[in-house]
Amino acid sequence: IRPVHTLVVLLDDQALELDFLDIHSGRISRGHRFLGSDTEILSASSYEDDLRQQFVIADAKERQQMIVDQIHAIEEKENISVEIDEDLLNEVLNLVEYPTAFLGSFDEKYLDVPEEVLVTSMKNHQRYFVVRDRDGKLLPNFISVRNGNAEHIENVIKGNEKVLVARLEDGEFFWQEDQKLNIADLVEKLKQVTFHEKIGSLYEHMDRVKVISQYLAEKADLSDEEKLAVLRAASIYKFDLLTGMVDEFDELQGIMGEKYAIREHYMPTSADGELPETRVGAILALADKFDTLLSFFSVGLIPSGSNDPYALRRATQGIVRILEAFGWDIPLDELVTNLYGLSFASLDYANQKEVMAFISA
Repeated sequence: IRPVHTLVVLLDDQALELDFLDIHSGRISRGHRFLGSDTEILSASSYEDDLRQQFVIADAKERQQMIVDQIHAIEEKENISVEIDEDLLNEVLNLVEYPTAFLGSFDEKYLDVPEEVLVTSMKNHQRYFVVRDRDGKLLPNFISVRNGNAEHIENVIKGNEKVLVARLEDGEFFWQEDQKLNIADLVEKLKQVTFHEKIGSLYEHMDRVKVISQYLAEKADLSDEEKLAVLRAASIYKFDLLTGMVDEFDELQGIMGEKYAIREHYMPTSADGELPETRVGAILALADKFDTLLSFFSVGLIPSGSNDPYALRRATQGIVRILEAFGWDIPLDELVTNLYGLSFASLDYANQKEVMAFISA
């Protein structure tokens, strides 16, 4: 929350009278909380320049360009490549008033931890930009953006490095500890993890997905080797939810599954998200999404209007996109009818008419 401290309302150089909450308008605005001070805004046209004198860059586009230019300058100087993620850039530019980018580092030993863990720690948790060499290899460095000028930047770098190391220590610990776990034991524990209170456990969900994936593998004419891979993946694919790494870094759900087993069943994670690359991953993703859709409909958890708390529309879009991308020309009404003919110990599918109406909508 950013509380409103001052209110300036100007028409050219004329100050207008206005009350907002308990604040009365005037000409005084606040500069940077450390480098600047309160300043008088002389006119609407001088607003940006007046704030600039107090180390506040009011124009978001200008702040963004400053960040990008500073990162490029560091790239050139250090002969490195920096991933300027657009979402991260947008977040960072709205966290600072006067940006100064800097290069930090961490111990190379942490590069033994899966790259995704390091990237998550830097990007998602610390809002750091990831650094690679010119060939795309991850380097033990990061770029962050300070809200202020370059004075005493060495202390700022040390502070940011210290905070990051604490996160990397966690990642390294959980990575090492998870290597000691037995996948079969974790799968068994999924019997105690609820998929939904009206539907049952994650273990039961996986059990249905296993049956569906075998049917889909036959329908898609997968090879015997691929069918075995589908069966193995469907038998274990949710186990990573019980690993220490995913418990600590929940953003890595599925990604750690890939490191320990398989990831693609989550794809796509958005309406236009990345699709599975392998036929095995695509079949598992389809099976997972089909059971999610049919099981929620079966217990009456059917989206109404724009209300879709379980993202069933996204699951349906994912089904259609995967079928189309892999050239599996199987009519959806035929697929759904055959799935309703499957038998499960944990749940009987219901509301087929409503499912088809939902898919067709």
